[in-house]
Amino acid sequence: MEGVLQEEGYMTLMVTGILIMLAFALAFVIFFNYSQKKILKEQVRVQDLSLKHQEELLHATILTQEAERQRIARDLHDEIGSKLNVIFLNICRLKAYGKEHAEIDLITTEVEAVINTTINSIRFISHELLPPTLEEFGLVEAIRELQHSINLLGQIRINFKSMEEVNSIDNKLVELNLFRVLQELINNSIKHGQATEINIKLWPKNTFVKLDYQDNGSGFDITKIKEKKGLGMKNIESRLRIINASSTYNSSSETGTNVIIEIPPTDLDKT
Repeated sequence: MEGVLQEEGYMTLMVTGILIMLAFALAFVIFFNYSQKKILKEQVRVQDLSLKHQEELLHATILTQEAERQRIARDLHDEIGSKLNVIFLNICRLKAYGKEHAEIDLITTEVEAVINTTINSIRFISHELLPPTLEEFGLVEAIRELQHSINLLGQIRINFKSMEEVNSIDNKLVELNLFRVLQELINNSIKHGQATEINIKLWPKNTFVKLDYQDNGSGFDITKIKEKKGLGMKNIESRLRIINASSTYNSSSETGTNVIIEIPPTDLDKT
């Protein structure tokens, strides 16, 4: 009888010990899972802060770029442009006096042509940096002006169509960043895609803005672009984030590159 009781006592102790060990193991697992979740949560928080900090830096960089562009555009227009105009007028005067001398007439004609070309180039660069049409008349007219100036160069043909009769975008930040994105897309089509034609459609509504961009270039590998983004692509994404726009890319050597950008009405209300 005593032996039975002792065996039962041992069994009870063993069961109790096993239960205690299981309890410790369960507590350890719960604690480990809790710790892991806490660590993951902290990592996510740090990543979010890092991304937010990066976006703030990019936003600040873009604002600095715009301020610098405005300064350079003013300097080009007010300082260099005005001085070249004075030189151009004096060359015209010299040319009038040099009509009787063939050599002087030839030199002044050549100098006049070079200065005239330089003035036009400065005007083009100044408008690229700070298009006054964008500020005064809005995005639609600014794109038309950009279309005209590029088509004059003869290297590429741009077709632009506004899908609304009136430009009703009442948000300067949206207009500026969309215009800069469009400039970057055109540069990419010319430099990297070797495109000869670009079609642009714009829905300039304050309730919903959509930009459809299509070129006939050589296209690019979207997966590689996502893995390794150049400065131009990063600049585009940064500007789209600033105005909370979504973008869709489709590209191939057969169809060229198509980019669709959309901005919902909730983000158009933000100035």
